[in-house]
Amino acid sequence: MPAIEARLNTLNLYLDIAMKLKLTVKNKVMNAATRVKLSKLVSTQLTKYETNIRKIDVQVSDITHAQHTGLKLCHINLSLPGLPDISVKAKGKDLLQALKRALNNSQLVLAQKYNLS
Repeated sequence: MPAIEARLNTLNLYLDIAMKLKLTVKNKVMNAATRVKLSKLVSTQLTKYETNIRKIDVQVSDITHAQHTGLKLCHINLSLPGLPDISVKAKGKDLLQALKRALNNSQLVLAQKYNLS
């Protein structure tokens, strides 16, 4: 069972009363400090939109392809009350770069598509 737990690591946090964060990292063991760092990064990047976001689902996985070795894929799904969900994907060299790119892309989509600024 420890091998299965090491392959899929999920973290559920309540950032505020309105916003819920679900962080899933595949094929990597995360310690508590990394979890807290990633959750703080997500919460600080999206605090501007916290009244408009109900749930944030972040999934990070490895890209397995012959040409793309060692890349990470970050998929962010934002649930907005009364509006369609926003789904953003971004690639990066490591977990942090992929997450930052996906967060920046989600901020752009929120600002442009829904005029949430």
